[in-house]
Order: sequence, then structure tokens, then C-alpha cells
Amino acid sequence: MLTPIKQSFNMGNIFFDTNKLKSCGKNVIIGKTVRIRYPGFVEIGDNVIIDDFTYISTRLKLHSNVHISAGCKIIGGSKAFVEMKEFSTLAPNVVLSAGSDDYIGGIATPMVPMKFKGNAVIGTIILNKHCIIGAGSVVLPNVIFDEGACIGALSLANKNINKWELHAGIPAKIIKKRNKEKIFSLEKELGES
Repeated sequence: MLTPIKQSFNMGNIFFDTNKLKSCGKNVIIGKTVRIRYPGFVEIGDNVIIDDFTYISTRLKLHSNVHISAGCKIIGGSKAFVEMKEFSTLAPNVVLSAGSDDYIGGIATPMVPMKFKGNAVIGTIILNKHCIIGAGSVVLPNVIFDEGACIGALSLANKNINKWELHAGIPAKIIKKRNKEKIFSLEKELGES
């Protein structure tokens, strides 16, 4: 069983006041150089680590037992939304882009009102329980990872990823099935230890 720490550990973040987060659970570690543009839109569960050099500029809900590795970007603006459920993980340098500009017929900058942005996309990204995003991968708006879904390193997810499948490539395509029985067995053993 995980031994809970009585309170979250804040490394003295230099970019935002952690007290302004919408909510923050127990045993949470947020690196000193993590940047959260809208802390009032961020909810963090128990046993979460957000490593240094991560940048967050969207609404975000992190459930318990989530890890965001160094250098990740979770972006999309204040109207987009990203959710990471239990035991989901981002490897280093992942980009979750819940919003995207119109490169053909709009002005691509956050400094102009929406009416000048063309067909910009404001969406959501959902990572369900036991999802893994490999290092250097990119997930585009309106993609849902079903339970146990994952993509390998340097992949692009531009469509939903099915339950317990490992995908890789640009765009990501199925490589093989994951062993959900083994993963659930390990989760049960963790809860009993």
C-alpha cells in the first residue's frame, strides 16, 4: 500500500502560487519550474507528480496516481479541457494539444479574438485509466484514449485509441494488444501492499 504523505510537497514553484489551484490532493509533487497559466482551472488528485519544465495552459483534471514527466506541454487555452484518469502517464516531452489554430484561414495567435481565428479547434483530450503516452508524442484535439490505450514514443494521435491497444507511428496505428489481466493484477497487488 502506498504510504500517504500528510500534505503535498511544493518545491517553491517560481511561476504560480500552488494555493490558487482549483484543488490539490495529498502526496503531490509539483516541480519548481512547472508553469501553469490558469491554476484556478487545474484539479489534482492524490499521489501525483508533475516534473520540471512542464507547461500547462488549459483546463486540466488529474485523477490520482498520475505522472507527468519533464518537459511536457498540456495546451489548448482556457476553454479547452484535458483529463488524465488513474494510473495514466506522460513520458518526457509529450504534447497534449486540446486546441489548434486554423493555419489556412485564420490568424494563429492567442492575442486575437476568436472571430479572427478562422476554424480554430477548441476541444478535449481524455486519457482513461492506465493510459501511457510515449516520449515525444503529440495528441491532437478531441482524441479519447480508452482504458489501457497507449502510444509509443514519437507518435501522433489524431483519432481515438481503443481499449488496451498499443499504437505507434505518424499517424499512430495499432501494433499489439496490452495485457490487461496482468496490469489489473498488479494494480490489485499494489492496493493490498
